Amino acid sequence: MAAANVKDQAKREREREIAQGHERAAAVTRALESRLVGLKTLLKGVLGEDPYLPFDSFKEPLVVTGYRPPSRLSTPAPEPQWESFLPEPLTGWGALLPGRRREYDADLAKSRADYAQAVAERDEAERLRMEELAREQAAHERAADRERERVARQHRAVDQLAADFVAGKRAAVAAYFREVLAVQRYPSDFPTGVQASYYPAERQLRVRVDLPLLAAIPEFASAEYKPIKKELQHKKLSPTDRKKLYQAVVAQMALRTVRSVFIADRSRTVNEVVCDGYVDTVNTATGQDVRWCLVSVQVPRDEFEGLVLDARQFDPVECLGYLHAKVSQTPEKYQPVQPILDYPWDDLPYAEETDATADLDQAQNLVGMNGYEFERLVLRLFKAIPEFDEVRSTRERGDGGIDLVAVNKTPFVGGRVAIQAKCYAPHRKIGVPAVREIIGSVAHREFIKGIIVTTSGFTPAAREEAERLGVELYDGERLLWLLRHHLHREYTIVDTERRKPPFKSPPAR
Repeated sequence: MAAANVKDQAKREREREIAQGHERAAAVTRALESRLVGLKTLLKGVLGEDPYLPFDSFKEPLVVTGYRPPSRLSTPAPEPQWESFLPEPLTGWGALLPGRRREYDADLAKSRADYAQAVAERDEAERLRMEELAREQAAHERAADRERERVARQHRAVDQLAADFVAGKRAAVAAYFREVLAVQRYPSDFPTGVQASYYPAERQLRVRVDLPLLAAIPEFASAEYKPIKKELQHKKLSPTDRKKLYQAVVAQMALRTVRSVFIADRSRTVNEVVCDGYVDTVNTATGQDVRWCLVSVQVPRDEFEGLVLDARQFDPVECLGYLHAKVSQTPEKYQPVQPILDYPWDDLPYAEETDATADLDQAQNLVGMNGYEFERLVLRLFKAIPEFDEVRSTRERGDGGIDLVAVNKTPFVGGRVAIQAKCYAPHRKIGVPAVREIIGSVAHREFIKGIIVTTSGFTPAAREEAERLGVELYDGERLLWLLRHHLHREYTIVDTERRKPPFKSPPAR
């Protein structure tokens, strides 16, 4: 009987293990299918959305609360009660004894003195409380006045930006559409770099957007649990399908950019959009980091308005051909094309255009932060990301390269993660040693993965090592997007040492 019970228990345990395996495979499959559908519908999935941003949406709300004193200052100290100081009254025969009467009179005199002293001490404490209360209230009002003035300045800057936009001023128009394009909804691992410049004479907006690498396209289409091996078996996406999907992503991002500009342009300030899509990759012939254009399209407004983007048979790749766009024949190999307009981006007034958004009084250069300030910012960011919980900072010493710890709440793949925050200038790329440092710390503790967050970027070798070791990398572009999306604040990353422009033109082919 006992042996039968053990056998039945083992059978039930095996069945439960198989069911859990199938559930895990189903969850992975759903995640992969959702990702693939999202990539296939990057354009059509947002056709019902209005990218227009009213200028008032740039204005910070004024948040000034009334002064609320702490409990130690809000309640007056209780007044001394004379009854509590009175000596025990004389009663009975004791009241007739002369000696007891003298003792009582002495006690009564002492009680009066103690009461008077208690009243004086209470009055002094009340005076000090009222003085401190007045000081704190005055400090609160001063801080509130400063906040009102700061928000008022920010609102005036927005109003000026709106007026400059209506007047067609170059910096204001470029700044507005950068904001429109910067908040576009893309997968969280997509780069979000956007650069725009406006040419009033032609009423032409020239835009450069960052494109994801082929790694953004999943290698697998589904997963199946194999009970015998007790592991998941992934079904690969065919190389042809993966290549076609990447081509479609590139085409959809270009068309989405053009659509967002024209739809958001209520005043029809822009008559033509030139959109170039770039990837940051490595030239395999030289081993050098390069920034190459994979798609370049020039679209007049009237031609765009003739497109039926929500048609059932609409094909973004064929649409680019119809628009005479230049598109890489093999974007998955990052073969570059020459942009339609080869204009000197390096000569554009970057400082002036940056000032247009900095005047909104939200922008702050992350590179100007010290290590502690940057770590505090990253702590606030991860607390605001819904997928993370229990975000805490480590001690300054003995943390093994780990600055923060958090819990990823994502089902099946979640768990404790280690986070490293590195505030570097953009030209100081993070290399392999940093990746190995955090993975070494993760290996000795109960973490499922490590995350490195930086204001800079990563060398190709570091990215390769991170992919091999399972370390997640947040570069400067992704960090700015997360800050914008979760903290609703605009930051910048400016290399004050070099002031390099953010783009390089590919070599002529």
